[in-house]
Amino acid sequence: MNTIKKITMKILPMALVLVWTGCEELDFPDPNNPTDDTATVQSLVTGAESQLRSGLGVYIRDMLVVGREAYYLEPADPRYTGELLRGPIDGGGFLCYTPWAATYKVISNCQTIINSSEADEGSKGFAQTLNAYALLRLVNFTETNDSDSEVRKLAEAARLNYDGDIEAGVATRGEVLTEIETLLNSGRDNLASAGDAFTFTLSSGFDGFNTPETFVHFNRGLMARVSVLQDKWSQAQTALTSVDAWMNGSDHDAGVYHVFSSGANDVDNQMFEDPNAATLKLMVHPSFLTDAHEGDTRVTNNVLVRADTITYDGLQSYLAPTLYGSTYDPVPMMRAVELQLLQAEVHIGNGDYAGAESIMNALRTAAGAAEYTGTDASNAHDRVLHEKRYSLFLEGHRLTDMRHYGKTSELPLDRDGDTIVTFPIPETETPG
Repeated sequence: MNTIKKITMKILPMALVLVWTGCEELDFPDPNNPTDDTATVQSLVTGAESQLRSGLGVYIRDMLVVGREAYYLEPADPRYTGELLRGPIDGGGFLCYTPWAATYKVISNCQTIINSSEADEGSKGFAQTLNAYALLRLVNFTETNDSDSEVRKLAEAARLNYDGDIEAGVATRGEVLTEIETLLNSGRDNLASAGDAFTFTLSSGFDGFNTPETFVHFNRGLMARVSVLQDKWSQAQTALTSVDAWMNGSDHDAGVYHVFSSGANDVDNQMFEDPNAATLKLMVHPSFLTDAHEGDTRVTNNVLVRADTITYDGLQSYLAPTLYGSTYDPVPMMRAVELQLLQAEVHIGNGDYAGAESIMNALRTAAGAAEYTGTDASNAHDRVLHEKRYSLFLEGHRLTDMRHYGKTSELPLDRDGDTIVTFPIPETETPG
């Protein structure tokens, strides 16, 4: 993942928000807060991208801390080491509300495009895909830890009514996953009819995926992700086959990214800190090193073993992340290596342990770790979870993966009273 540091990306300056095709007589100054009367497709697209990254900092910290990938040792806000590690989560607090609110701003922009009589197929295909991505982020955020997948399917997950009516029922995880699939398939169909180019501009985070023909690969990658989470192996395989060139290309880091800038109303990469600083907030969980396999450069390339230990609130770590090298380094939404690991999961789901082992060993060989042998039903899930943990480091997948396979009880608890918390539906979304 070191090559992420070498990717030079610059988000379009906010001044260029006013560059779009058509509707030139409209003046829309704030892409983050559009209205039906002022918004254009370009402003809605730009605003949706902006809101995805504006809510990313709190969302990713939530997922990393609860999933025991990292600590966030912030003396100015002890909720990161108290509430996130011991619970219960305050439904009115920012740890719960911020990711939800930012995500629904994305969805609001997408819904405006989808329901517009003036939006073309490309615009609708983009909006449906991003709407699905946002819902998937939410459904993973609010998922329970129950090992029974049917119980998780029936738990409240997100709102599918986008009208602000909190009296309407919150949809279950199963209902939201069905909506995600519907959005992705409708988006694929619209993209297929969209011609050679979009009528709007995407940020550089979508380089290589910024035409209808290439953006549909992101759409199908998301379909593979949501299908694997539901053990829909045939559906996942169909999606993965359609993105084979991306999945098995020469660059494991090829993909779609959040990009950041110092522009007005934008944010930076909130996971970056100087790993040599005297004090750090984001620290890697010590088990990332102790659970690693000998020679694995996915550890040495992405973590600094510090001479000193950062201690706060009964927690300590001597591991600083070095994954990102600057304040504006991009953060992945989806990379080719994730698709390879999803393919390994599909092989395991179909009982093809040799096929899964081959994929995992290719990644391990590239990282300098010894190859697996004897992959079978007794160890396959643990092995693919290990590979996802080290290949998708700090991307926020681990908590979702451990819930998927009913293994949250195996996550480490570092203090008496600690637990694996779940996030409620925010208080602002519940009547009373």
